Amino acid sequence: MTKFCRIILISFLFILPTIVTTAQVNSVLFGRNRVQHNKFKWQYYQTENFNVYFYDNGQELAKFIAQSAEQELPQIEAATEFSLQRRANIVLYNEYAHMQQTNIGLETDILKTGGTTKFVNNKMVVYFNSDHAHLKKQVREGIAQIITQNLLFGDDIGEVAGNQTLLDLPTWLTDGYMAYIGQNWSTELDDDLKSELLSGNYNKFSSLSFARPLLAGHAFWYFIEEKYKKENVTYFFYLARQYKNLNKASQQITKLKFNALLKEFMEYETEKYFKDVTRRKSYPKGSYVEGFTISKRLNYYRFNVNPNKRNNSFVVTQYKKGIVKVLLNEDFEYKTLLKYGVRSYEDELNPSYPIMAWDPKGTRIAVAYVTEGRLKLFVYDIITRIKQYKLDLTDKVDQIQDMKYMLDSKTLLLSAVKNGHTDIFTFNIDNEKLQAITNDVYDNVDASFVAFPGKSGIIFSSNRPSANAPTGDTILPSDNRYNVFMITDYGDKPELNQITQLTNLKYGNARSPMQYNGNHFTFVSDENGIGNRYAGFFTSTKMGVDTLVLIGDDILRNPTAMQVDSTLRVYKKTDVDSVAVVSISDDSAYTFPLTNYQSSLVETRVAGDDNQVSEVTRQSDDKVLYKLKIDEMALNKRNVTAQPTEYAKKLMRESRLTAVDLANPSINRPAPDVDTVRKQDDLFQNEFSTDSSLTTQPVIGTVVQAGDSKKQSVLATAKLYPYKPKKFSADFGGGGISNAVLINRYQAYAGGSGPIMLNSGTPLNGLIRLGTSDLLEDIRITGAFKIGTNLKDNEWYVNYENLKRRIDWGTSYYRNVQSYQTSAGYPLKIFTNLYQGSIAYPFDETKSIRFSTGIRSEN
Repeated sequence: MTKFCRIILISFLFILPTIVTTAQVNSVLFGRNRVQHNKFKWQYYQTENFNVYFYDNGQELAKFIAQSAEQELPQIEAATEFSLQRRANIVLYNEYAHMQQTNIGLETDILKTGGTTKFVNNKMVVYFNSDHAHLKKQVREGIAQIITQNLLFGDDIGEVAGNQTLLDLPTWLTDGYMAYIGQNWSTELDDDLKSELLSGNYNKFSSLSFARPLLAGHAFWYFIEEKYKKENVTYFFYLARQYKNLNKASQQITKLKFNALLKEFMEYETEKYFKDVTRRKSYPKGSYVEGFTISKRLNYYRFNVNPNKRNNSFVVTQYKKGIVKVLLNEDFEYKTLLKYGVRSYEDELNPSYPIMAWDPKGTRIAVAYVTEGRLKLFVYDIITRIKQYKLDLTDKVDQIQDMKYMLDSKTLLLSAVKNGHTDIFTFNIDNEKLQAITNDVYDNVDASFVAFPGKSGIIFSSNRPSANAPTGDTILPSDNRYNVFMITDYGDKPELNQITQLTNLKYGNARSPMQYNGNHFTFVSDENGIGNRYAGFFTSTKMGVDTLVLIGDDILRNPTAMQVDSTLRVYKKTDVDSVAVVSISDDSAYTFPLTNYQSSLVETRVAGDDNQVSEVTRQSDDKVLYKLKIDEMALNKRNVTAQPTEYAKKLMRESRLTAVDLANPSINRPAPDVDTVRKQDDLFQNEFSTDSSLTTQPVIGTVVQAGDSKKQSVLATAKLYPYKPKKFSADFGGGGISNAVLINRYQAYAGGSGPIMLNSGTPLNGLIRLGTSDLLEDIRITGAFKIGTNLKDNEWYVNYENLKRRIDWGTSYYRNVQSYQTSAGYPLKIFTNLYQGSIAYPFDETKSIRFSTGIRSEN
């Protein structure tokens, strides 16, 4: 009993100061924690128009962003008809898990009195998810957002305050415009909008804009381009700003009132998609495994079916109200293998994890996930029902994009990021040895082991322009679309890899390649505007062997004695480093579509060596998992035609007349004049004639190829600095007349008499508020000054917060002067000084322990 009372007393002593100071200053904010698990040493590149901030292992990504941002800026300025007002700041995080730790955007302002004007800061936050095209898209959208906000609100405090007061455009409209400028449209957005409109859940545009505001806004501006010409997009936005009336702007452009225009949007888009789906197949032929109903609070993804053909068990990731679970389904019963997370929205979760993979026998499941800033891996044995391995991969790779098993249960095949490059690795689970298969600047993803007659290797998707593409700092991987490649004769030295290109798409991307049967591979491509399954027939003819001589950084293929001697003299060596003999073959592939679906494949995986694959399709609010056998009839007849969507037709017409749209993953570099990959029939080459009504004006988001000298000049003139000292800028400001309470505090004890005076003695007061923080918003300083109408009853407040580390702390000072008269009529003044300190330790995004205390004096 004594021990229990002692615990209660100690707990009360900790809780009491928090209760008291909460009454004094309402500074506790619930559910807004950002937990710092990692320490970052920041540096930044400074170019003509941008500062690119990065930390450990992010230098290569920072070089890419510096070049991409400078390359994209002129097109975005031309599209918005407005220029960047001052140098913009780009804060780069190497992965999403690190970005979740940032304090940028975390609102911790404890002064909620009166209105404030949020200043427009030229700052954006981006992260790398293994795809340079996705990173470039974030940069474009960030630039578009900065320019649009400056366009809307101005750049000085007077313009900002005035425009924020008068301008009242819907958020979905402005956010959609920024997204449209960053990327006018894409096959993913087209498929997403089609699924939403055909679901029957939205009869009016208002319901769509409420449920999916960004998609609705983005689609609206693309609709204006599609129906009323793209030059009217920026003009419409200009009129909306000038008139501050959407009806006037709409009538001038479309001759319709704004609500009538939104109704036309719903009718036009719904009819277009209904016509499109009537020509297509709704679902695949295969064995139905399970169906899942999804919603805002419930979703399923990363389906992985057991490779044993007699076993329909599978693992899947479940999101439910912020909680993430890895579920194993066996005999229609679910077992939880992993659970983490707190209540949050789905778009706040890490989109890269968890990742699961079955071993070839279907008896083990490898699961990779991130917790507390660490990349973890465990292997679950479904026979013994225990986790055999529990490994930490944080020091081996930065993040994992995809994971599969090789031929045995001891070796994993990883597509992973290391030092800003997405490469292919093998990882031995027993000895924890990581071996690099590729080592270049391109994104090598979706790796899978294949074995064809006479040749085996690793098949993967890559945005390299060719099999032997050069590498270097000035190469921008996002300039190219994804195609399928295969590596053979891989070993300890990536430079000796034999790489073969298996596809050469003119439109779209080729992703998720895998073995289909003995002579065929399969992949998913959005070449026709929808992610359909394609197949490729692989043939290989041996051509002999080559001798490779390695001297320093040079690789000599079949060199003469004179070439070897001259190279040795250059490196001042007496002997070669090594000699390798590699087999040379003439490989070719013949690709053709296998499906013509109504909507894109959501996911697909290899489902065993017995000619099986898994497919996940989305049908309205349901996701359906199928296990499919090889469609031998489609392979033999090759008579499936994947008809292009209206959006794909538009891209094909424009690609003949304009430069390459690098911002849109659906349109990348045109195919070379010589196509070494044979195709069944070039459906898209001659079906559509050139539309003479189209002009040669580049569409918004179009990027004209810059020369290598321009790219080189960006890095040549860029300067590298450490992020010291910290850079501060104004966050918000406010001023006006107010009679509200600045600080909620106890009043001085008056012996039970006198009026309650939580405010100054004057009825109206002038209030000035200012806030500043450093670039990363780790250090925040807030101040306020309240002046009475008698110029004597004034209040001062200043607050300092340090959120840089796991433990957050802060101090504040408040001073108040109050004038009043005693009952005898004598004038008096009370001077109040309040000093307060606080410490908080967050456990996760919603839970923390906080301690605060203060000293108050009155004279």
